[in-house]
Amino acid sequence: MLPLRCSWSLSRANYTTKARKELVTRYSAEFPEKLLNRKRKVPTHMYIANSKAAARISQYLEPHFQSSGCDTVMELNSGPGYFTRHLLDRESQFRRIILLESMDHFMPKIQELHTLYPERVKVRQGDFVNLWKLVYMDKMDGGSRVADLLSDVPQKAFTDDINMLVFGAVGSYPFFKHLINSLIFQTSLFNLGRCEMILAMPPPIYIHLTCNNEIGYLIYRSTSVLFQILFEHKFIAKVPREDFLPQQTAYSPTKSSKLGKVQSINPEYLYLVKFTPRRNLHELCQSQDLPALWFFIKQNYVSRRNRIIPNLEKWVPGCGPRLIINPQSPESVTPIYPDELPKKLPQYSCRSTTMSTRNYYPGINIYTQFGDLLPSQMLTLFSQFRQWPEYGESSFLASLENALLKLETANDEQNLEDGVTLPEEDDAEADEIIEEESPEPATTPAKRRRKAVPSCT
Repeated sequence: MLPLRCSWSLSRANYTTKARKELVTRYSAEFPEKLLNRKRKVPTHMYIANSKAAARISQYLEPHFQSSGCDTVMELNSGPGYFTRHLLDRESQFRRIILLESMDHFMPKIQELHTLYPERVKVRQGDFVNLWKLVYMDKMDGGSRVADLLSDVPQKAFTDDINMLVFGAVGSYPFFKHLINSLIFQTSLFNLGRCEMILAMPPPIYIHLTCNNEIGYLIYRSTSVLFQILFEHKFIAKVPREDFLPQQTAYSPTKSSKLGKVQSINPEYLYLVKFTPRRNLHELCQSQDLPALWFFIKQNYVSRRNRIIPNLEKWVPGCGPRLIINPQSPESVTPIYPDELPKKLPQYSCRSTTMSTRNYYPGINIYTQFGDLLPSQMLTLFSQFRQWPEYGESSFLASLENALLKLETANDEQNLEDGVTLPEEDDAEADEIIEEESPEPATTPAKRRRKAVPSCT
């Protein structure tokens, strides 16, 4: 008789093999084997798995499409084209459909759509999810990869209506950080206008980007503050994770995980959301001051225990009384989508609000920490700091200049944060917020393997 532990291991293996065979049988006609042969921790690129899932998502997006006057839509990784068919059905609205695909397997079928609709459907092969890598490669060799990939995207002024809708399923945390950097440094995608993103994304990423300080400083970090200052966002619906390929491994919480309360929220779903750069962003902060805002927030969120007045007095000595004795009346912020009910939002996420440069934190004192401020209050604090007469001669500008020099010489955009700031204390970065897919581990030596798994005989 087999030992209990070994018997359980074999039954689990048999179940896994059976489930994999069922998956291959169901989807192998449309999808390559690499998307079916094993589950992933968190895939960065995801595909809608079947026509029923595409129809369900199309139904969720119906009111958002109807309220949009945009005639250009970009679909990321359209794969077999399940959702593309719903875009094609909107002939009176979407006069241009841009299909970006990263896998060779799907290109012949996508090219067929271009042949059928040569004026309406434009096809490009490239990895939009890793757009930051293309930006870096262009920077290194003077190439035009990003310009070529986005050559069919219409260009509009930043204050005009949105230039296109972008739809897809993305599990890459660096992708969202690149969107922030694109707005701050006016490069890449948002150089062409304010595109509206409608994405299916893992719950931990969305919660991290849209939470407030009530969740605690471990999750509410500089990236949360920057995202909410730069973008308007709205939660649309939860969609089953099983509607997307490749499939994801089941979440297994560990005692040592500091982020278990976030990672364990709705692991069986993706969140369907939309977000758009604020039209009045350059009224809230002039475009030439956006890098300073970025550095101000990054630097002051290095530690969750950073106190506002002691930190700012390092740059502008004696500024504390100006913050404590503030005769100005605060200006409150309001929800952008009044019909969005807080009780229907995902746990810990908050509604998108207007931003103000006069939303002063009430009762600030020498013990007030940066983590106590909401995004609009952080924007207000930077606006105050920027208007002080000592700003032009402060050491802040020298630190900012050094940071931008390091940005120019950084190995890649993802190393930028390490280059310009100290490591954030207990920071929830990509490998903690969401465990992205990593290369397969090296084969374990035989002796260690025998030691870890008892013999079944």
